[in-house]
Amino acid sequence: MSALKHELKHQEVFRDAKNIAVELPLGNKLGALGGGARFPLVKDPRQTGRTAIIGMFVLRPAVSGWTSPLLVSGSPDLRKAGDWCFNVRGVDGGWLIAGGNPLDAYRLALQYGLADAVIVGSNTVAKEGVDHGVQPGYLWQPYGPLAWPHLAAIDSTLGEAIAEVRREWQSLGVLSTRKWPAQIVVSQSGEHRPPANDLFQARIFSAVHPDGTPVETYVLTSEAGAARMRQRMGKYNLRQSPDDVLLVASPKGDPESLDIAAVPALLKAKLDIRIANHDGGQTVLSKFSEAGALPQVNLTLMRGASVKDVLGTDQRLDESVRRTVLAEFDTRRQLFFSGDHRLPEALQPVSVLSDGGNGVVVSFDSRKLRGL
Repeated sequence: MSALKHELKHQEVFRDAKNIAVELPLGNKLGALGGGARFPLVKDPRQTGRTAIIGMFVLRPAVSGWTSPLLVSGSPDLRKAGDWCFNVRGVDGGWLIAGGNPLDAYRLALQYGLADAVIVGSNTVAKEGVDHGVQPGYLWQPYGPLAWPHLAAIDSTLGEAIAEVRREWQSLGVLSTRKWPAQIVVSQSGEHRPPANDLFQARIFSAVHPDGTPVETYVLTSEAGAARMRQRMGKYNLRQSPDDVLLVASPKGDPESLDIAAVPALLKAKLDIRIANHDGGQTVLSKFSEAGALPQVNLTLMRGASVKDVLGTDQRLDESVRRTVLAEFDTRRQLFFSGDHRLPEALQPVSVLSDGGNGVVVSFDSRKLRGL
């Protein structure tokens, strides 16, 4: 039995049908791996005329892991929500939080592969998307996680299965005809603040897919942000013109602001994006939630060990970095539900997949939530 199948061997499935608009098929193979044969959406893009945006994050308890059953009397028990950590400054990124778990890689590949676009904050793109020596910049594409050793060694045909399901969703009308998801960077100000990388240095502006076609990339910004970026885009060898790259959405009379509430309608009308995954970071994800533009959040929870446990054992960390981060852990950890030790009541679980082990996938209806 593969590590991924073992992770999901004894599945607990929770569904709250009243908050689910449509459940989309995942096919025999992905359904068997992914906890039932359906993918729940709280908004059906075929009915709304707007992009259905799904937030996604991998979280882990900051200090103390837990392995007790997730479903208590048929309802999710997510324990101290205030302790769920999404990042540790100095060792930034989900790679540490996920700890090499194949379920996280699978869920990333699945949600990238079953979307018309992936939305990412500019700071994340500038940090993770730029080439660093032998390490190429990250692409928010399904073939990235599928190539990670802890998933690639399990099943080399997952990419084909995801592509097959993508074609089925396209036939149902919930996805456009795109073969690969577009990349949408969010930068309200459009500013570049050295010594940080400029977002236009990111690989997504020049990369091609495995079939040789260029990665489709846009920047969502304000009117003032677009003006700032136009002034410096000529420094970079971009294959697209500013008019093709920049998506401008400002409220009337407020050129410095990005009208996030208008984004779902804009993306659908201008680009025919029907489902988009929002890959954060946490700041821009919170802004979308506050604006009511994020109806759904899917969290992959790694609960069996804490972030502190992973910091103490992960062999990918330099020993001096490990000592420093552990010594300053309380100030470096970043909590998803900051300061609140219970899940916000407005964030309603609609679907839970769990095997009682380390990995748990929870889909939430976030339409009543203002601020994460």
